[in-house]
Amino acid sequence: MVSAYSVIVIGGGIVGLSVGLRALDHGLSVTLVAKDAVEASTSALSAGMIAPAMEALTEADPKLSYARYIEAQKHWPSFAEDLGLSEILELAQPAVWLWSGDSGPSPDEMMQRFSDMGAKGQVMREEDLAKLGYHAPFQAIEIVGEWLMAAEPVLAYMKSVFVERGGRWIADEVVQVGPQAATLSDGQHLEAAHVVVCAGFDSSAFTETAPSLGALKPIKGHLLDTPQKADPALAGRMVRSPWGYWVFFDGLTKFGATMQTGRADLDIEPGVVASLAEKARKFTPDSVAGLNDAVPRVGVRAATPDGWPMIGRDPGGVYVATGMRRNGWIYGPYAADVLMAQIGGQGAPEGSEIYDPQRFTPH
Repeated sequence: MVSAYSVIVIGGGIVGLSVGLRALDHGLSVTLVAKDAVEASTSALSAGMIAPAMEALTEADPKLSYARYIEAQKHWPSFAEDLGLSEILELAQPAVWLWSGDSGPSPDEMMQRFSDMGAKGQVMREEDLAKLGYHAPFQAIEIVGEWLMAAEPVLAYMKSVFVERGGRWIADEVVQVGPQAATLSDGQHLEAAHVVVCAGFDSSAFTETAPSLGALKPIKGHLLDTPQKADPALAGRMVRSPWGYWVFFDGLTKFGATMQTGRADLDIEPGVVASLAEKARKFTPDSVAGLNDAVPRVGVRAATPDGWPMIGRDPGGVYVATGMRRNGWIYGPYAADVLMAQIGGQGAPEGSEIYDPQRFTPH
């Protein structure tokens, strides 16, 4: 007999862990299957940004994108509180949007772009920008309400909480899924009342039983890790610009990232790495050294044809949460809450219908 209060979660990144932890909160027995170790997941590789305004600014419809990202972000505080991560959100430094005053909008014009979306912030004074290691002709806007997670240690911590709370973690690859079952590479057959696929672009392997996943497209991304202690003024900061982003943690600095649509390989490409390093040098702060020694990393994200995630029940009966593009950290807890509502028989929460995976399958 399969318990009606059981679920199999496939994928151990930020989305899979969020779903697994929320499922435990709802009294479900949870088995999570992860092909990769936490530290090897694309979520761990990423910058860990929960940054609605910074993400929305460069998109086709910034106001719409910001509204959707903000709605998803609202699910983070209660999730963080439950895990003991609230302090990371409460102590978050304002995010910085940086550009060259020689070839760009005026500070007031740039601030208006953020205000038009609904974001809140202010133009940085020259002396405050200098404290971060930037000088003329750079100009910058500070935006409040953007958060930054140290991706790898936070994911490792989430995994430890998942296991401590009774979750079952299996390190293996799933080769076949159904609405109530998953088969592993070693032939083991798992059964549960519900199956949730949260495996990023790897989810596309399950199109035979979850046809909506056939719409997924890969986006390969390079970024650079620079192991060094950040200047205290920069620790916990994200600095984004037209050339890319820097994120600064106590013992690691990251610069990224490329977006190579249609590529699903994990090959590190020297030409791409050189180009990324060149972009980094355009706005490297004074305190960052050793860029030539940066370690290149590669991950593959999943995207949908319309650029928005799939969160919900596939026509084949499998639940899916994938296609977050570069915003898995924004959407993790939101996707978990939407799926738990559906699995619990409450139906899709208002507004979540825009992420229905069935929009990509014939009706």
